[in-house]
Amino acid sequence: MKKVFVAFTVVCAFLFSSVVAHAGVIVIHNETGFDVWEIYLSDSGTNDWEEDILGANILEAGDALRVTVTGSWDSFDMRAVDGDGNTADWFGLPGSASEIAIYADGTAEYQ
Repeated sequence: MKKVFVAFTVVCAFLFSSVVAHAGVIVIHNETGFDVWEIYLSDSGTNDWEEDILGANILEAGDALRVTVTGSWDSFDMRAVDGDGNTADWFGLPGSASEIAIYADGTAEYQ
């Protein structure tokens, strides 16, 4: 299946004194086996999810999403939501990651 890269810009401003600055591109590979209708990224140090970065788009199973991120964090969390409202969460992903493959069992591989 041909990978489709969808470009989105996410601006995340995190004001924590102990975090490391990060700005760049993260490629999220959807290896969950289901289409993702919503994706949320949030600093691991917060209790709230940021806005849905997909908007009206869908990240199909097997496809990838290219996200430009600015902000500061040591680690971040991600939530994916399918068309039925089911969620899968990944916690403590490294802020320095440039590529992340997410899996339905809650695991992720990153570099």
